Amino acid sequence: PEVYDMLRGRAARLSAVLTAACAAAHLPASFPVVGTLVGMYFGEGEVPTNFDEAKTTDERLYAAFFHAMLAEAVALAPGAYEALFVGLGHTDEVIDAIGAAATRAAEAAVRAIQR
Repeated sequence: PEVYDMLRGRAARLSAVLTAACAAAHLPASFPVVGTLVGMYFGEGEVPTNFDEAKTTDERLYAAFFHAMLAEAVALAPGAYEALFVGLGHTDEVIDAIGAAATRAAEAAVRAIQR
């Protein structure tokens, strides 16, 4: 049980750094946490709570962020509808590095979309 408590905390931390990175770049994205999983939703408005709402994610925006994260050496799931999983290797230092990469990637994604 203690390990899952730790992983839930890491999932919340990952969500927070991704949310902050996207917000700083004015990239509309949400990273809801359910247990040890982090979801991704790209678009304005509330976080979806059902399949029909989830289908409104901006796939073009996600693709721009995905490729910008790859350029930062961070591999996300290739599909906009997948979840992120945290593990024991995701220490605070690793999550901070992901946050820094996400800050640069969010800015790059916004620039790419504006072209």
